[in-house]
Amino acid sequence: MQSLKQWIKRHFPGILYRRQKSAASREAIQAWVEQFDKLPVPELSAVSYNVFTYHGEDGIILYLLGRLKRVPRYFVDIGAGDCIKSNCANLAVHFGWEGLFIDKSASGLALGKNFYKHKINHGVNLKMRSQEVTPGNINQLLTRESVPKDIGLLSVDIDGNDYWIWKAIGVIQPRIIIIEAKVEFGSRNAIVPYGEHNHHSVDKMYNGASVEAFRRLGKEKGYKLVGANKYGYNLFFVREEETVPEAATPGILDHPETKDSFYPESFFASHTFV
Repeated sequence: MQSLKQWIKRHFPGILYRRQKSAASREAIQAWVEQFDKLPVPELSAVSYNVFTYHGEDGIILYLLGRLKRVPRYFVDIGAGDCIKSNCANLAVHFGWEGLFIDKSASGLALGKNFYKHKINHGVNLKMRSQEVTPGNINQLLTRESVPKDIGLLSVDIDGNDYWIWKAIGVIQPRIIIIEAKVEFGSRNAIVPYGEHNHHSVDKMYNGASVEAFRRLGKEKGYKLVGANKYGYNLFFVREEETVPEAATPGILDHPETKDSFYPESFFASHTFV
């Protein structure tokens, strides 16, 4: 069954995702987000809504965009996979955004090229680049691809060295940043050292950086943590000057399933952290 789905995705993505690409899908998410316009939202996960995402990121993104002014409609998606189940897909499909998808898997990007081929053939600036990003090459890559300095959204999801990539980025200033944290590290300030070992496929437990580590990095770079998806692992940052309320690490980690996933003290005693 999975192989059939992959075949359809490869050759006829419009069929597989016809519901998500429909005008009705856009209208539904707009109506969902608009109901929160005049209501105080206790936490961002309350506006969760999925079109192409898994845990409500599409709704959260649109909610934040509604509270920021003059956001450039350009994204960078690092760790884009197939560019379809992406934090940026809804923006590209329904809201006229352009941007750059980056992933080391050429086969995944090929699926994305097929999915967006109609837009690309009609001049929409959507690029797919196969590249394994490192702190040493990310700025050069963004410059080479002529990414504007002021962009609307940066999404980083590479299952390990995400912290080090964001720390290294200096040639763009996104209005919103979404980045994946390791919630199992709990509320401590813990960062796995940079390297090939720092990846979910190498060690499912020993990879990534904690929510608190990302919160502090954001502060260093002029951003504040404003929330996360329901389970706390996809963090949302905006620039310090924005009026969106700031969130604290304990609130991000408050979901019962997230708390149950915290690693024991013995794990941290037996591993090296920055």
